[in-house]
Amino acid sequence: MSKQRVTGPAKSRDASKNEANQSEKEVTANENASAVAVGEQATQPTVTIDGKEYTLESLGQQGREQLQNLRVTDQELQRLQDQLAITQTARNTYARILAEVTQSVTPVK
Repeated sequence: MSKQRVTGPAKSRDASKNEANQSEKEVTANENASAVAVGEQATQPTVTIDGKEYTLESLGQQGREQLQNLRVTDQELQRLQDQLAITQTARNTYARILAEVTQSVTPVK
């Protein structure tokens, strides 16, 4: 059984995190394993929205589409946050090297 957490849009800055946490809705999808032991009843995949559990089927086509939109959006947010971390690391490295270079140069003021 795989479990995936999907949340609404969140802002990447620390100052905005509290605001985002207050306004975002928590959505958790539980993909149930398809193998069922003899005598057990197969369960349908479910999603938890604001603490309430729904079957994916009960959401209808529009609800499933919006859930997929949330998943895609969260993946893109994660990709952008990863890219931002890489860029910040590179910037810090460039600044450190520039500081080392300026140690051997006389400032004009």
